[in-house]
Amino acid sequence: MLRPLILTLFLIPAIVFAEKKGKTDVKIEGILEVGIDINNRVDRDETNYNKIGFGKIEVSARPAKRVRAEFGFEYDRRDDVVVVDKLYGQYNFTDSDLIRAGYMKKAFGLEEKAGLDERYFHRRSIINSGLKDLFFLGHDLTLQYRHRFNENWRLIGGFSWSEDKEHYLQNYSIEYGTKNIDLVLATIVNFYTYPERRIIASYTTPKKNTSSFVSSLSFKRTAKLFVSETELTFGLNHEEIYLNDRNAYIFGLRMQEYFPINTGAKTLRQVIPITEAALYSKDMESKNFDAQLRAGLTFGFAKNSAFQWRNTYGAILRIIDSESELTRRRFDSEVVVIF
Repeated sequence: MLRPLILTLFLIPAIVFAEKKGKTDVKIEGILEVGIDINNRVDRDETNYNKIGFGKIEVSARPAKRVRAEFGFEYDRRDDVVVVDKLYGQYNFTDSDLIRAGYMKKAFGLEEKAGLDERYFHRRSIINSGLKDLFFLGHDLTLQYRHRFNENWRLIGGFSWSEDKEHYLQNYSIEYGTKNIDLVLATIVNFYTYPERRIIASYTTPKKNTSSFVSSLSFKRTAKLFVSETELTFGLNHEEIYLNDRNAYIFGLRMQEYFPINTGAKTLRQVIPITEAALYSKDMESKNFDAQLRAGLTFGFAKNSAFQWRNTYGAILRIIDSESELTRRRFDSEVVVIF
């Protein structure tokens, strides 16, 4: 917990000093969230009232024309720890090609790619959470190559090593973007070495090597009156391969619509209604799914809606054998500052 904090306290003054000396270009971005989370687990008949305290700061420095360094850390009151979100160096060996090396997240889909000012929900969807539980997403030591074909097309490829040294990942993404359209096709391949697993008292299986994958196809359209996102996810669950020696396929579908309304006023600048529906299964053959429905209303104040008040209601339904059961309800209300 102290190590990222010490590094940050050393890094930021050093960058600011270098900037004053005219040696580097520096960009600082961040987000602060404070509010309340009312979480009702219907199946346990209990309601938790939690305080939201979240902060994230990203620092980008360019000490030379073709060299860039990025550092980001975040604090979540729920875990009460400061963690490194990214820490890497980048070198552009041509105008179209660059290499990144360091600690970073995977290039995967629109939801994972969304920046600080593009997310209007305090937490990401059940699909994103499910993939993290299966160790596809997360932050790992990574060597990444990026190539830009032209203004619209970009290719990303990378190799990652996990901290537990039990698995490494390959990550590939091809992206197409214009002013109004974004299209992303991404894949993560997970190579995993499982530890010994005892079946009966007198027999132990050896370490087992296996691999799995997950892919996503994402589409985003930005119009004058609305922004629409659709994301399809498909993959292979390696936990089922290990535990039950069978293939289980992951399926996820997420659709989101939001409508930024500019008021023209000097105080309340924007009103943003947003809705999202997500469907996720970690084993399609079982025909068991989780469905998530969320709706929110964001009020944006100050220039570029730098000060926001976000309100979100969401529910999760568990579908088992074609019968649905409400398992969770959640309401978030928070004040957000984006800088």
